[in-house]
Amino acid sequence: MDKTPRRILTILLCLRALPEMGFAQTRDGLMGHHWGTPVAVLADKVELRTSRNEGNLLLYSTGVRSIGDAAIDQCDIEFVDGRLAGVIVTTRSLENSRRLLTLLQKEYGEGTSNHPRTRTWLTPNTHVSYDEDSLGDAYIYWYSTLLQR
Repeated sequence: MDKTPRRILTILLCLRALPEMGFAQTRDGLMGHHWGTPVAVLADKVELRTSRNEGNLLLYSTGVRSIGDAAIDQCDIEFVDGRLAGVIVTTRSLENSRRLLTLLQKEYGEGTSNHPRTRTWLTPNTHVSYDEDSLGDAYIYWYSTLLQR
């Protein structure tokens, strides 16, 4: 009996699991969830906590403590009209900051920089900003260029 269909199904199931891994955790969204994902879909997956309402923008703190192999100090998520539109992350220590920077570079390329501790990426769907302070702590903000204007 031909095992090709079974092998193809196995490969497809393995590929489906990849967004939950380190790579592709920041590409056009967060942890495999793309821009526009409704609040309800992300609520349990990222442990949405208290929210702040600023017009049509909802800002939630989350329980996300790591992205890939980088430990996260804080992760907040922005929703515009109830849809995922932005992610704000802070890291502590040069080691964790650089781990997240490496992940961003794998996903978006080298980016542009006007200072050794900053990087910016702009794609048709996403704008990413990475800023590292003199202690090695970093502030990273990525958002949908289509949902936030």
